[in-house]
Amino acid sequence: MIAGFFVTDGLLRTAGETGTLSFTKFYFDRLRRIVPAAALVLALTCAASIYVLPPPGARDVGVDALFALAFLANWHFAAQGAYSATATELVSPLQHYWPLSIEEQFYFVWPALIFVISLIAVRWAWSHARWLLVTGAVMGVVVAASLGFAVYETASSPAWAFFNTFSRVWELGVGALLATATGALSRIPVLLKPVLSWAGVGLIGASMFLIDAETAGFPAPWALLPVAGAALVIAAGVGGEPILQGLLRNRACTYLGDISYSLYLVHWPVVVLLATMMATSAYYYATVLALAFGLALAIYHLVENPLRYAGRQRAREIRDEIKHGLYQPERATKVAVVAALALLAVSLITYAMRPDAYERGAPRPPAAVVQAR
Repeated sequence: MIAGFFVTDGLLRTAGETGTLSFTKFYFDRLRRIVPAAALVLALTCAASIYVLPPPGARDVGVDALFALAFLANWHFAAQGAYSATATELVSPLQHYWPLSIEEQFYFVWPALIFVISLIAVRWAWSHARWLLVTGAVMGVVVAASLGFAVYETASSPAWAFFNTFSRVWELGVGALLATATGALSRIPVLLKPVLSWAGVGLIGASMFLIDAETAGFPAPWALLPVAGAALVIAAGVGGEPILQGLLRNRACTYLGDISYSLYLVHWPVVVLLATMMATSAYYYATVLALAFGLALAIYHLVENPLRYAGRQRAREIRDEIKHGLYQPERATKVAVVAALALLAVSLITYAMRPDAYERGAPRPPAAVVQAR
C-alpha cells in the first residue's frame, strides 16, 4: 500500500509536469532501487542454504531464487500450496519475496494506464483536476474488482488468494488512490491530522494481534485493517507531518524506516535458516535480531543506498578517489559499518552460547518455523 502511494505520486508528478512518462527511466530507476539488494540477499541465502540445508533443500532454494529474481515468486509459491493448512513442503527462506513480485507485476501495468490516460487528457484538453479524477476512477474500479475477487477467492481457495496478484493488487491500489487525492488530503485541518495518524497506528497495531496464521478471511476482508491503518497514516502526513506524533517522527523510527527494505529482505532467511541450527530459545531470538539488523545495516549503507543514487559520473569520481587514496566514506557509513560488525559479533556470541551448541544431530527442517503470515 505504501509503495503504491509513493510510486504513483512520483508517476503523477512526472506526467503532470511533462505530459508523458519515460518508461525506460521509470523501470531503470525501479530496478536500481529494488534489484541490487534483493539479488545480493538471494545469493547469500543460496550460499547459506548449501551449508545449512541438506542437498534437496539447497536445490529447492536455488529454484525459489530464480523465480524471485524473475519477479514470479508469488505464482511459484501459490503453485506449491505454501501457507495453506495442508501444505507439506518445507518453508522456503525466500518465501517473503512474493510481495516484491506482486509489486513489480503491478508496476508493469499501472504506469501504462497512467500514460494512456495522460495522452487522452492532452488530446481532449482536460484540466489537471479532471485528469486526476479520471485516473482515480480507473484505479477505483481496479481496487473494487480486486477486493471483490479477493473476498471470493479467500473463501474458496485461501492459499491462492494469499499469493494471487489479482486478489492482492487492491492493496497497492489503495495507495495509488491516495496519490490521486493529495490535493484534497493536503487541506486536512492541522488538528485533525494527529487524530487520523494515531487512529491509523491503532489499526495497524490491532491487526498485529487480531490476524495470525489461523485467521479465516485473510487476505480479504481482514487485510482491510492494516491497509486502512496505513492509509490513514499516509493521509495525515500529506502536506505536512502531523503534530503530536512522536512515535513515527522520532529519529529511531525514521531510521528504521530508512533501512526497512534491507531489513525486510534479510529477516526471513535469518529466521528460517537459524531455526534449522538452533532450538527456539532466548538465544535464538537474540541471534536472529542481532544478525538480521547487522546484515540490514551493512546492505543498506554499502549496497542499497549507494547504488540507489549513484550515477556514472559519481562512480567515476569514487573510482578516481580510491585510485589516488583520497576516498573518504561518509561518517554515517563508517558508524553503520562499525555497528554492523558489532551486531554480527553479538550474533556469533549468542549462537555459540546456546545450550544446544554442542549437541549432535541432523538439522531441523525449515518446516519447524511457524508458518505465520
